[in-house]
Parts: sequence; structure tokens; C-alpha cells
Amino acid sequence: MESEDESTPTKKRHMEIKSEDEDSPVKRKRVKEKRNSDDNNESSDSDKELPVKKIERQTEFSDILHDLDDLNEPACMDRILMYLEEIKDEDHFFMELLLSRLKDEQITWEQPWYQQSNSLSRPLKTTDIENHSEPYRTDSICKAECDKIQENWNEFMKLYDVPDKLVCLARWRNKDKSRLPNTPEERARRFVVAFLARGLQRTLFQVFRHVMTHFGGSVKGAYSAEEEKIMKVCFMHHPNNSVTLLSMVLGREPRGIYKRLQQLFNGKPEKKRITWNLESATRFLRLLLKYTQLPLEELKYRKIDKPVWLKLAKKFDQHYIHLQNFWYGTLHVQVFVKTNIKINKLRKRIFQSLKSSSYQVWTDIRWKELVKQYPDGLTHRFIYVICQRIVCKIPEYLKRPLWEVAEQALQKLKKHQYRKRRLKTLQYNENGYLDAVRYD
Repeated sequence: MESEDESTPTKKRHMEIKSEDEDSPVKRKRVKEKRNSDDNNESSDSDKELPVKKIERQTEFSDILHDLDDLNEPACMDRILMYLEEIKDEDHFFMELLLSRLKDEQITWEQPWYQQSNSLSRPLKTTDIENHSEPYRTDSICKAECDKIQENWNEFMKLYDVPDKLVCLARWRNKDKSRLPNTPEERARRFVVAFLARGLQRTLFQVFRHVMTHFGGSVKGAYSAEEEKIMKVCFMHHPNNSVTLLSMVLGREPRGIYKRLQQLFNGKPEKKRITWNLESATRFLRLLLKYTQLPLEELKYRKIDKPVWLKLAKKFDQHYIHLQNFWYGTLHVQVFVKTNIKINKLRKRIFQSLKSSSYQVWTDIRWKELVKQYPDGLTHRFIYVICQRIVCKIPEYLKRPLWEVAEQALQKLKKHQYRKRRLKTLQYNENGYLDAVRYD
């Protein structure tokens, strides 16, 4: 992490040292002089030609197909393409504005080695990591880091007088321009991402990927009727490029769109139920040992390869994801835990730990790290499931402060409907069968 002086907002730091350092990170004096010249109508020709007023789109998403009921009508696709062009124009004009604001701007603040890369789309090389001792974080970006990125963006908007259109930077693709690192477009994009990464133990690649995910594909949740109409039209007219088009129009990630298109045109796969008992669990474990060619104890901490799961899926006529959930969420724990565990007592320990932890919100929790504090044999999937069942009905539990959520969960555990259940434990005997066993 940067020192306190390095992580201080650039605007404040510049006011403190501007008399000594004219080459500050943001060169506020130059920006102020430029704004004054704009007010006096003395800007350069390039500034006069800035298409600032064209940044706003003319068509709202809900208006694309609002008066067209027949999806076979050619005008439907024309409307979608027109909306797509407006999005591209919005991104283009924002980038032109950004280029004018960052003309000749240089990164002058101190950067850690892992933020000095010239590429935003590639992670650091292994050789670069080995040559430096200063580490950086590799886990998911937490809420505190998201807030820091947003704080840096708010400061950037004020200092460079740009609109709140970070989504344009996330959506813009450098297809028609040169992709060399020193082209104006790439330097401007790298400068913005470097500014957003200030004060974080993150690489530029990680911050850029966060921006693309959370701003470029920010739409989540169930698909609306309007979205499904647009999806059907795009697939009807442009089946080969439908996912790419829809990702831009809907603001969703391509993987989710591809899956939803499969469901719309091939039907949603029927969920097949399987009743797990000692007999079916024994069969599952036998096959798992057979396909992995490993003794039982080796499976305790071993990651099982996907080909093994696909073989099991054929045997049980189930999707391999369901089998993975059964193994990591149920059977693994029942086989490898060698102690008596009361489920609610374990929940209380976890929520008390979360209440006093440094995590800010539920999504910050690193379950793989948390599980190390509890009895050997438990999986992070298991403790997540038993805790999520308690908090899932708490309103907005994903966004509320974690200590509040944990406190409410502890209060809910006092109610009588949460019985004092024990973890069912099993042992794999010499004859190759699972038997129930009780531990003191």
C-alpha cells in the first residue's frame, strides 16, 4: 500500500506542494488556465471542435421496441442498430473529450512496480513477479477497494472536468486505432486506470478488469421482457454475432447472454432430482475413488479435475455442478470431520467472528480463509451454505454493514425454529460402504 502522503487525494496534495513541485500528478494549474481560456472564448481549434453536447444518447432503452409488436418486422433490427450506433458515438465522443483533457499529461506520482505496466489487458508475467519482493493482492476486489476506486474517479472528474461516464471507458474498444502502448488513446486510457489504482495494492490489469466488469457489464439479475424481445430480434437477424451485439446493447456479460439464448431457443434443461442416501452416497464415493485413482485421505485437500466430474455426471445422469455441490457441501464434510459438531453452535462462532472482523460487507468475506479457523475437514462451501441460509432473508444483506447482518443473524439463531441439529458424520469401512458414526 502507498504511504499516507502518497494516498492523500491529489487535489489536496497539489495545494500543499504546488509552490515546490510544478510537475504534480494532475497539473492543476494547467487545467485551471485552460478552463479560464474556455470561459473567455480563447480556446484552441481542437477545444472548439469537442463534441461535448453529443455525449448523451437520444434514445432510451425502454423505447427501442416499445411500439413494435411483430418481431419479424425489419424495423425492429434497425431500431436496435440505431441504438447501438448511439452507444458507440457516446463512447467515441467521451474518448475524444478525454484525449483533449489529458493532452501531454504524464504520470508523475510514485507507482509501485506492479502498476508500471504498459498493458491494461494482460496480467503481469511470472518473471516480473519473481524479480520483485513487494507483493500485491490477488484476491477479489473488496468493498473498501471499490469505494477507493470510486473516490479516485470522483476526484478525476473534478480535476479534468469530464462527465460521469466511466461506462464509456469500460465499453470503448480500440478497434480502429493503433494498439501500440504509446498511442494517444492507449496513453489516455492507461492514465485514467493508473489514477483509479492510486492507493491500492492492485495491478492496472486488475483495476481495468474491475472497471470493465462493474461498469461495462453492470446489468445483473433476471432478464426483463424488453431484453428478451431484443435478444430474439438480434438472434433472428444476426445469429452469428448476436452475443456481441447484445452485450453492448443490454450492458450484460456475454456468458450470461449466451446461456439465456440457449434457454430461449433450446428450452431450459429440466432439473433432475436425485435422492441422496447411504446407498447412493456410497456409490458416488466408490466411483470418485475409481476415477481419481487416489486413496480416500488424498481427496481431503485435493482439487478434483473436471474430466472426473464429467464421468460421474454420466453415471448419475446429473449435471456435474450438482455433483460438485453435493461433494463439497455435504459428503466431504460428513466423511472427513472426525468430531461432534452442533450446527447452530458452529454458526454462532462464525457470525461472532464476522461481527468483529475487518470485512465491511457480506461480499468481502473470503470463505477459504475463514474455514481455516474451524475443525479440520470442513469446507468453505459448507460453512457458506449454513450461514447464507440464515441471512438470505435479511433485506439487502449483501450491501448492509456486515456487523449489522451478523448481529441480526445471531438474534435469529435464538429462535426456536432453528433446532440444535448435529452434523451427520460417516465413515468408509473396510468393505467399501459408508456407515453412520457418532463422535464424542
